[in-house]
Amino acid sequence: MLRRISNLAAKEILQLTRDWLMLVLIILGPTLELVLLARATGQGVRSLPVVVVDQDHSQVSRQIVTALDNTEELQVIAYLDAPEQVNAWLERSQAALAVILPERLEADLAAHLQPQVQLIADGSNSVVGSNALSAANGAINAYLAQGWPILDLRTRVRYNPTLNVRHFAVTAQLGFIVYQVALIVASLGLTRERELGTLEQLLVTPLRRLELIVGKAIPALVIAGLDFVIMWAIITAVFGVPMRGSFSLLLGLSLLFIAAEIGWGLTISALSHTQQQAVLLIFVLALVDISFSGYMVPIERMPAALQMLAQVFPMQHYLVIIRSVMLKGASLEIVLPQALALVVLGVGSGAVALACLRNRLD
Repeated sequence: MLRRISNLAAKEILQLTRDWLMLVLIILGPTLELVLLARATGQGVRSLPVVVVDQDHSQVSRQIVTALDNTEELQVIAYLDAPEQVNAWLERSQAALAVILPERLEADLAAHLQPQVQLIADGSNSVVGSNALSAANGAINAYLAQGWPILDLRTRVRYNPTLNVRHFAVTAQLGFIVYQVALIVASLGLTRERELGTLEQLLVTPLRRLELIVGKAIPALVIAGLDFVIMWAIITAVFGVPMRGSFSLLLGLSLLFIAAEIGWGLTISALSHTQQQAVLLIFVLALVDISFSGYMVPIERMPAALQMLAQVFPMQHYLVIIRSVMLKGASLEIVLPQALALVVLGVGSGAVALACLRNRLD
């Protein structure tokens, strides 16, 4: 079995190397796309999740929290017991901003002192972090302008201190490019055989349907993985995106994401009659995938039904993984829910590909 699969995979790679134009487009095309789109910018959002550590529990502290919650940009979602709990919420991207109200806040204001209120923003998404800080500063100062002296607001930005929008945009482009390469290479495998008239020859060989899928998937996995390494080197060395986590962890999870997308690529390949038809189907699928990735519209801002639907798209899980590992230095424990989702989606896409292949070829 392994020998048959390896022979088919070697044939696929050899066939790709003979088509120099396709190989150049696969390797250099994504590089050019990354360079051209590296200056992409995001846009502001509303109802950003905020967690509060209220150590004063006074009327003033409650009114400050109410002022934050009354803004369009912010939404208080949780009250924490201690400042040490803030890290977990920010690391898991469950909060865009943490507000720490000190003890004796009301007493110090009454004594015309300047107590320190700390604002800690998640800078892995620079647009969200800057909007959250701006909205919180405005809401607190507007409340205090009613008769209290101005607070000493101490702001901090985690993971992206300069709020460089490039870190958010370029990490997304890395995910999109890996996604495109995996889908294109996988979707053209069977359709190319069909157009060349060699698919019937493969069907009369001892290859089982599962072996045929695995043999077609291996070259796509290798090429998309190579593209990921090249793109990662470019965004860290050229564009200065930090790599705070484990590269081996990110590479392993990237290969898991590629495997999940290869399943959909092979499904497209089994359903398409020509390579042109496969490319058109990829274009349509990519539009839907990007829409549910959380890049254009944050998932939490979507209607509840669309939030549930977004969970079946591997892209949005992968973008969370990239930013968590690269910008936040997250470990496997932090991104384990996204990793498990990719495993489930990968098994599902592989099963769909196998079923489609059996229906079309039997």
